[in-house]
Amino acid sequence: MKIHSDSLDFNSTLAPWIGSTCKMMNFYISDIFQKNNIQATKEQFIVLKILHEDNDGIIQNELAFITERNKASLTRLINVMEKNNLVARIPSKKDSRKNLIHITKSGKQLFLKMKPIMLNCIETFQNGITESEKEIFINVMTKIQINLKK
Repeated sequence: MKIHSDSLDFNSTLAPWIGSTCKMMNFYISDIFQKNNIQATKEQFIVLKILHEDNDGIIQNELAFITERNKASLTRLINVMEKNNLVARIPSKKDSRKNLIHITKSGKQLFLKMKPIMLNCIETFQNGITESEKEIFINVMTKIQINLKK
């Protein structure tokens, strides 16, 4: 689909809708966490979820790939989480140059507290949306992601 700049109505494209919806969702999650006295971010929840599912720990570079974050950004996030005793860096037994990131007991407790709150957020986001609408939306978002990876 070719877009002509002379007749472009930016608000009729997907970009502003995706961007503003993501911002609204992030603000909503942040607000809900604050109301539940949770001092963590959505990004920290995502890392805790991944680590909770993998008891062997994950190499930091792999975690950056899985979370689609650049290495510097993930390092800053892990530093904060380590300072808050949510994760621990443990040198790999196979390669001491690499650190495995493990979830701590405190991290597991926080994740288990956050999980039902996140599920409620997701229910709120998807309220009134049918399964077929959700399927269409996921297909459209998948196409956008494929376009961006080209």
